[in-house]
Amino acid sequence: MKEGVSKLRQDIVDAKERQAIAVTDVKRIEKDMKEFSNNKGGKLAELEASLGKLKKALVKNEASMKPLQQALREHKLELEQCASDMSAAQELLQETELSLETQREEVVDLEAQQKNAKVSALEAPTKSQLISV
Repeated sequence: MKEGVSKLRQDIVDAKERQAIAVTDVKRIEKDMKEFSNNKGGKLAELEASLGKLKKALVKNEASMKPLQQALREHKLELEQCASDMSAAQELLQETELSLETQREEVVDLEAQQKNAKVSALEAPTKSQLISV
């Protein structure tokens, strides 16, 4: 129970501190509102000047963005072209590999035919052997 009472006392102290901070914030806000009410013209002029500066900055940024946007479009087109070229190159590579494989098979086949022809030539009697018989 003593702990509960001491906790509540601490909560009261904390609440009073928050209340004091809130009171100072209210006074500050009221002061700002009063200054604004008394000096609407000055504040309005200040806001208009700030708005003018922001508009100028926006125009400047838009002007600097146009070349960048154009460059971006150009690079996108280049990228699309590169992708198309890459696709064509891959198709050509596949066709070339297929052709190369076919030619390798033909070379192996021709080598086998040549070997058979040599064997046949060695086995066939020559004219001189036929005459001597």
